[in-house]
Amino acid sequence: MNLPPLRGRAGRRKACCYSPAVFSSLFWLLLGILGVSLLIVIHEFGHYLCARATGMRVDRFSVIGIGPVVWRLGTWKGTEFVISAIPFGAYVHIVGMEAGDDPAQTLPPIKPDDPPPVQYAKDDPYLYRNRPVWARMLAILGGPLANYAAATVLFFALFASIGHRELVSMRANAEIGETAKAAGVQPGDELVSIAGQDVTGKDPFGRIGAATRAHKGETVPVVVNRGAAPVSLEVPISAEGRMGIGLERGEVRTTPASWGEAAMFGVTEPWVKSKQNLVAMGSLFTGETKMDQMSGPIGIVKQVARAASMGLGEYVMLMAIISSLLGLFNLLPLPALDGGRMVFMLWEAVWRRPINKNIEEMIHGYGMLALLGLILYITLRNDLLGSYFK
Repeated sequence: MNLPPLRGRAGRRKACCYSPAVFSSLFWLLLGILGVSLLIVIHEFGHYLCARATGMRVDRFSVIGIGPVVWRLGTWKGTEFVISAIPFGAYVHIVGMEAGDDPAQTLPPIKPDDPPPVQYAKDDPYLYRNRPVWARMLAILGGPLANYAAATVLFFALFASIGHRELVSMRANAEIGETAKAAGVQPGDELVSIAGQDVTGKDPFGRIGAATRAHKGETVPVVVNRGAAPVSLEVPISAEGRMGIGLERGEVRTTPASWGEAAMFGVTEPWVKSKQNLVAMGSLFTGETKMDQMSGPIGIVKQVARAASMGLGEYVMLMAIISSLLGLFNLLPLPALDGGRMVFMLWEAVWRRPINKNIEEMIHGYGMLALLGLILYITLRNDLLGSYFK
């Protein structure tokens, strides 16, 4: 009889599927997805809050997910709150925002027996397009401002409860290129010096970048801490100034802080992180940073999951940083982003006449396609297939 071997194999498969390591990985990944999704919900809530505060009609707020609606939570003051099929992100529909809403109407019903869409007169004063420029600007700015507010709260809570946390070193993570791996670099190695230059202390990431850029195309001595012992390696640096080592947070020093210091830190730190991210974006155009160093949605979720596995403090810190980055990214003056819409409204405010709405929506549409294409490229190239290009 073959029953015992079959049961044994089934048992081994079951043990593998339900192993603690698998459950742990799934748990941290779920925390990563929930964390990023929450920041997107906060962004959309900012749009909703400012739109309602300025008298606009908001007919639907998907508080969880995008795509087809699967569950209606209820209606409050004319806004239908729902959960959608793809459980990532959120969206708010402000009536009269699209050029095609002529006459403007609410979204289609969810169920066949739901009432038909409500149509509004072209000159209805509560449609988005008929509100004053300042009101429309506030509705658009509401999303980024909500992300900055969330970042302020998170930074304050972290600083008040734990104290000032200063990153003083970086470690190699599991993403190590073949040349660095052949040189002996291992995951968890803490970088101490590169070519005799100390890369620990304030802004270790910047120190590492400066040291590698100064020795492009060379093989240099690199000292790492592995466990409790220093290890000397000879690591080649590419012509672009890269060692091929993925980095993660290393040692973090903590000092107590007063409530006043925590409040100041909470207010200023989101803007400090925004400035750092702007500099990093600018380095893409100078060639100092390559496209393959960017992360898409999957990569960001992985980073959040990794931070969550390292402790609550790391998780909250990264969530605050990502919230700041989300606010900044949406303020960029690019089509399809909140900042791109602000450009058109500033034009209207200066010249006292709006650009043709169909032209504006066409520009935003092509901008959205380009943005989605870039995100897809980064996701495939860096998040999913990165190891094949190293």
